[in-house]
Amino acid sequence: MGKSNIDRIVVIGASAAGLRAAARARRLLPGVQITVIDKDNLVSYGACGMPYFISGDIPSADRLRETPYGLIRDIDFFREAKGIGVITETVVERIDRENKRVLCQSLNTGESVEYGYDKLVLALGSNPVILPVVPRESERVTTLKTLHDAIKLRQALQKGEISKVGIVGGGFIGCELAEAFGALWGAEVFLIEAMPHLLPNILDVEMAAAVESYMRSENVDIYTNCPLEGIAESDEAVTLKTPQGDFEVDCAVMAVGVHPNGKLASECGLTVGKRGGIVVDERMTTNDPDIFAAGDCVEVRHLITGEPLQLPLGSLANRQGRVIGSNLGGSDERFGPVLGSMAVKIFDMNVASTGLTEAAARDTGFDAGCAWGTFTDKADYYPESENIHLKLVFDRSSLRLLGLQGYGKGEVVKRVDVFAAHLKNEDNLEDLMNTEFAYAPPYAPAVDPLFSLACAARNSVSEGVEQVSPHTPLAGRTILDVREQNEVESKTLIDKEVHYIPFNQLRTRWKELPTDKPVIIICAKGIRSSESTRILKEQQFTDVVYIGGGMHMKTGD
Repeated sequence: MGKSNIDRIVVIGASAAGLRAAARARRLLPGVQITVIDKDNLVSYGACGMPYFISGDIPSADRLRETPYGLIRDIDFFREAKGIGVITETVVERIDRENKRVLCQSLNTGESVEYGYDKLVLALGSNPVILPVVPRESERVTTLKTLHDAIKLRQALQKGEISKVGIVGGGFIGCELAEAFGALWGAEVFLIEAMPHLLPNILDVEMAAAVESYMRSENVDIYTNCPLEGIAESDEAVTLKTPQGDFEVDCAVMAVGVHPNGKLASECGLTVGKRGGIVVDERMTTNDPDIFAAGDCVEVRHLITGEPLQLPLGSLANRQGRVIGSNLGGSDERFGPVLGSMAVKIFDMNVASTGLTEAAARDTGFDAGCAWGTFTDKADYYPESENIHLKLVFDRSSLRLLGLQGYGKGEVVKRVDVFAAHLKNEDNLEDLMNTEFAYAPPYAPAVDPLFSLACAARNSVSEGVEQVSPHTPLAGRTILDVREQNEVESKTLIDKEVHYIPFNQLRTRWKELPTDKPVIIICAKGIRSSESTRILKEQQFTDVVYIGGGMHMKTGD
């Protein structure tokens, strides 16, 4: 690549994005001085693993700081193994762009320190959103931002100081913490979410309902449409005040989201977006060509909507850091638009999504169509197969794929990852149907769930075989249940007027159905319902739909 004109690189922030950038730059620029500055005394830990440390699944905090080969990623490790100087417990107070200096203060000594740079990397991270009603200094109200927070919560649980906990915020962190406090430690958990359902930016309402039902079965008390209105604290407890009542708990955790830490960038004249994130181009360069930024503090662009957003994910931060390190070394790497692929484990349920929800697709202006399905993640005869429940979102006019979300005890994440690759290519339903999936009974059914979903979606547009949401009200329709008698006896529909005709008898018994109302059909997973819809249409029933995903999705199983 030729000789570099860079002698000094300074990185602010010693977590995923910053250290990834520093390590990559060191490999490409062996003679350059690289200094990383952070205000904490613990660096380079797997923050996404903190709920699992609190739960006890991860035995010690050091496991979150270890390399795959067992070394702790501390100051000595980065100096000796990586050739990178890491300065901890030091806060950056100002960036002097004109003179290319970073002005700092040691938190230990109060001493002012300056570091000159040729190239500067901002990995400033994010700060937890603190609601106005939350006291700023409290022994019983906390966030989960740092490893210190996690260690404090784990110690309190081990000492038996927390038997009731209130979690404010029903996003990924809130749901993970609900398991962390309840599963091993047996704490009573109250999960409070201001929006109408949990995981509001990730799942649509009918998908979230199944997750909520499952969490309640695991003894989590969930309250949605329940904004936090106030907090009262005493020596013995803290009380969360909400429209649905007061909750007295030993400890409250605020998990209502984060906002990008763009203050330092804004103060030195770098461009910051409306949401507070630093604006960068695809090379991760700010409006100052000598300053890069990455991680939770930057804006990214959504591939489908084109809109800027903040997406605080460790996976993206690591990729962005590598892009910066490569470009510091003379490459021309790019970080393109994102899809927001996410996954979370909630007790034994896997939840994942990518792209747009149905609600987001409609808000963006798409003519959103949907397909729902319940499948086994492996061949249904294979002993370890588990159900998964998926929802595909597409544009009805162009058939372009827009999003996928799913939940279940089976392999959901694999399907979301495959779907995300299609979204990157701006593929349509036909492209998904033409995907060649690896198949063997221990890994997948012969007909992959994504193929089946794509077929159901296309059939709804081109052949009029229409699904409806599992949450569709049944009232006002002729309800046809095509399950076998033993299935009906094990799980019945609440509605009184249900016509039970097993699928294999429908071709001879369809005349038993009244013709004066629209028909809605249900079976266990939706497979028989789809075929039953065709049978009735052949007999001139004009208004016939079936419940996507069947009873399993309607009841949240």
